Amino acid sequence: MSSTRRVHYAWIICLGGTLMLFTSLGLGTNVFSAFQPYLLEYAGLSNTQGAWIVTVRSFFILVGMATANALVDRLGLRRACTVSLLLLAASSFLFGAARQFPLYCLASAIVGLVYSWAGMIPASLLISHWFQDRRALALSIVAAGSGLATIVAPVPFTFLIRTFSLRTSFWTEGCIMLLACGVVWLLVRDRPEEMGLSPYRAAGGTDEPARPRPAPQGFTPVYQGFVLAAAFMVGAATSLGITNTGVLYSTAGYDPAVVAQLISCMGLCMIVGKVSYGQVVDRMGGRFANYVYFTLILIGYALCCLADLGNVPLAFAAMVISGVGLPLCAVSPPVWTRDLYGDENYTRGLKWVQTIFALGIFVVGPVPGLLADWTDSYVPAYALFWVMLLLSLILLGWVYARLRAGGRPGR
Repeated sequence: MSSTRRVHYAWIICLGGTLMLFTSLGLGTNVFSAFQPYLLEYAGLSNTQGAWIVTVRSFFILVGMATANALVDRLGLRRACTVSLLLLAASSFLFGAARQFPLYCLASAIVGLVYSWAGMIPASLLISHWFQDRRALALSIVAAGSGLATIVAPVPFTFLIRTFSLRTSFWTEGCIMLLACGVVWLLVRDRPEEMGLSPYRAAGGTDEPARPRPAPQGFTPVYQGFVLAAAFMVGAATSLGITNTGVLYSTAGYDPAVVAQLISCMGLCMIVGKVSYGQVVDRMGGRFANYVYFTLILIGYALCCLADLGNVPLAFAAMVISGVGLPLCAVSPPVWTRDLYGDENYTRGLKWVQTIFALGIFVVGPVPGLLADWTDSYVPAYALFWVMLLLSLILLGWVYARLRAGGRPGR
């Protein structure tokens, strides 16, 4: 094997995965919250129609979750992800060209498929192939890509919309997606064996393959149901919370430039949260991480519920705290799966957890727009999200405690 001074290619894979999620989850999904208020105004859509665009995306996220493993088995990780990113670029060009609600739904359907086909399922498989040690950290770095997009993209895209047009901004985004697709194709390889390498091991680690982590004793169907119910609620509350950030504050009367800055602030804190989450899991275990990051996002969403006060510093505080807590939307499901299903059932368990996660986004997707049309505010939706997250913490905390799962590694 190559000298230990050399950077293991697994970290290049980590870079490729980060760029993939920057594009698929970040530009494709999270940054849409910056476009959404202008899209509704440009096409003359109601809040309910805007929510249905998100709901169509959510339904096809669900379809994508159900088919992602089959697509990867047929094409391989590298091909499946790059083809998916090409489709994502096409959706952005379609968003820019269209002005009709059905075409927006078609573009949103493509985004939903790519969310799954080039999202956390293939990213988790890549990390599991390439890393024996520091998997939680590597997965957190990859997941931070979506937060990076939420930092860097809203302000320039908002500038393009306000200076030129919505179409110019969407088509610029599409060109960036094409460039990212090419880089991912160049960097990513399915397995280390393709390059004559073995998976990454931390300094001082043994060259022997790691022993498979077993599922905890007593993980009954009832406990599995609790975990899947939590995944359903966390999926809806976190993903829809990110997506509706722009309309939450624009409907409350905040200046468009401030709204873009709020979204970028949330993205920066998502990166901090995701990287710190990986470190916490590697050192303290998934159970401790659950309590820390659920507490953060509950505080952050409570502050989001004060959006109608018009207090800008309070809004930034909401973005900082909830952003740090938002690893729950991306990195936590693979950690829960490994803690509770074990290595032997990891692929099957991850598919179930991610599919139910996506089902939550789909089922609850229309609710924020409906509530906004009835109340002229998105605050009631965030109050609902807060309750869902609290119930999820109770369910997961009960399962982890009863099974004594997710303790400090090495203990």
